[in-house]
Amino acid sequence: MTTILRRAWILVALAAVLPFAQTLPNPPVLDDGWAVVENPLVQGGLRNAARILTSPYNYGGPGTTGGLFRPVTTLSFAANYAVHGRAPLGYHLVNLLLHVAASLLVLSLARRLAEATMPDRAPWVALVAGLLFAVHPAHVEAIAPIVGRKELLSTTFAMAALLVCFSGRGAARSLGRLAAAVGMGALAILANEGAAVFPLLYGIVAGAVPGAAGIVDEPGFTDGRARRALVRAVAVSGVLMLSLAPYLLLRGVPRVPLEAQWLAGVPRSTVTYTTSRILAEYVRLLSFPGFLGTDFAYAARVPLVTRPGAGFLLSLLAWLPLVVGALALLRRYPLPSAGVLWTFGALLPVLHIFPIGVLMAERLTYLPSAGFCIAVAAVIGSIRRTPAVVAAVFALVAVLGVRSAVRAADWSSDLALWESEIGKAPRDVVVNNNLAVAYSARGEYAKAIPPLETAIRVAPGYWRAHVNLGIAEQGLGHPGRARAAYLQAIRIAPGVVDPLYFYSRFQAAEGDLPGALATLAVARRMAPEQARLATAQGQHLAKLGRVDEARAAFRTALAIDPADVEAQRGLAATSTK
Repeated sequence: MTTILRRAWILVALAAVLPFAQTLPNPPVLDDGWAVVENPLVQGGLRNAARILTSPYNYGGPGTTGGLFRPVTTLSFAANYAVHGRAPLGYHLVNLLLHVAASLLVLSLARRLAEATMPDRAPWVALVAGLLFAVHPAHVEAIAPIVGRKELLSTTFAMAALLVCFSGRGAARSLGRLAAAVGMGALAILANEGAAVFPLLYGIVAGAVPGAAGIVDEPGFTDGRARRALVRAVAVSGVLMLSLAPYLLLRGVPRVPLEAQWLAGVPRSTVTYTTSRILAEYVRLLSFPGFLGTDFAYAARVPLVTRPGAGFLLSLLAWLPLVVGALALLRRYPLPSAGVLWTFGALLPVLHIFPIGVLMAERLTYLPSAGFCIAVAAVIGSIRRTPAVVAAVFALVAVLGVRSAVRAADWSSDLALWESEIGKAPRDVVVNNNLAVAYSARGEYAKAIPPLETAIRVAPGYWRAHVNLGIAEQGLGHPGRARAAYLQAIRIAPGVVDPLYFYSRFQAAEGDLPGALATLAVARRMAPEQARLATAQGQHLAKLGRVDEARAAFRTALAIDPADVEAQRGLAATSTK
């Protein structure tokens, strides 16, 4: 066992890789398109670095992602793109390496904290915490899709900042260490705004395990020494809040547009009651991750709670005793209590205290789960380490790893993902629409029609479903129906580019190249930095024999996205004429 503990970092790294290695060849899924491979800022590579630092995260995406600012995440995508373009392997490899790094940071942080509370068992506690974090099924959604990187980056930087704060000797940490922690914290927040909670996490852990923070006395109000210890912990937390400065300077105070708020227009009392139900679901997810799903599955699973009935009381019983118990037992059981409080503290940014764009999501547990895993490891570490206990821990890790691997397989393609979700949210508009898109991408247009009809029946104003109905009807050889669907999408969303783009493709397929060019001209005025619009323009111009104009369009597309293969081919073909 001693040898195993000495090689804990190898075990944790392997555990972090094995369930998720299958994601490396996966194609882009879900939001990977608009946020990464189709994002004009990303397509420009690192030459767009200055613009990325001042542009919203939804630059290439829908209005429902408005109010987000994550330049470090976008910069990481741009760096990937500069190296290998759209090829997904590199993006997934970076995600996997970040998960390994985060798992090793949990191992290191858990050991640092356990050395201050249960030093003789610190290596074992650290190993258990690292293994649980490495294989936890709730992490699949942060690792498998490319766009989950915001959670991986922000958590890695935040935990690195915390580890720096809890490293070194003596009560006073050097200014250099504190400055380094502030810098890493700033990167964490610029990767994902939810990491702004990390100064609070420092305060929680320093208050519960002061020895790990170099504080001799227990912080409190009982006497002068306790008050000085409290002031010291609060002061360091205050300094760490300087990490917010770069975000605020670059972004300003964030404002979430009304259309981007999940609970927009819902009474505050309903939000409060529903938040309790959400917390209960997060506790279930971290403790018993049997049910796993996307945001849409949880929207179907977690109903709005309008009044404090039996359901509300049951949800309170799922999480409130944990918080109260952790506070009450903070001095007797400091490490598990700190882990529990970390979990709930890290969840604060996603509990609708401020408007956010999702009811709840598994990816949002990535940073909170570090505290949960440390708490569980501390409890296990308090039990005498017998062969039976060790075997049970490794069996639990194996079960969780298998569950993660099974769930990760659902992310192998759009079709696999949405087929896994339709049973969990059979009437969800997005799930039905996206399942239809996956069918159409494979030429199974007849299968796409029923889910699209469901989506339109539930939400007649959902323009994406009308566009995709047009694509399916066009694929089935029904041009009249296809035209009607495209035009309906344009009427519903006159300021959106996608309906125009797909309608222009339909016009070109029907032989109306001048009409297609006219439609694309409107679209290009709305979105001049979408390379696909210029590429399509060039293709149509080439067919009409307008070679010089076609070359100019292809060059415009390649100036936006040098990796646009169709534009490259079009330019090569027209250059020989």
